[in-house]
Amino acid sequence: MAHLAGMNVSNYGKIERGIGNPVLHTIVRLAAVLDADPAAFVSGLGADHLPPLLEAFSAADYVREQRRRRS
Repeated sequence: MAHLAGMNVSNYGKIERGIGNPVLHTIVRLAAVLDADPAAFVSGLGADHLPPLLEAFSAADYVREQRRRRS
């Protein structure tokens, strides 16, 4: 499946196991291989199905933390 869709096997495996978060391009490629409508892959999904947002840190936050750890 991964080969037919032009994907890395590891990335495909993550999607298959439900731990990958494919972009639209990937969804369309997989649907094409399966001769399916890409809409069927996302039908019924809503905001409550999204993974939690990760807190983003700035470069300044990183530098500050590194300095704190060195002290």
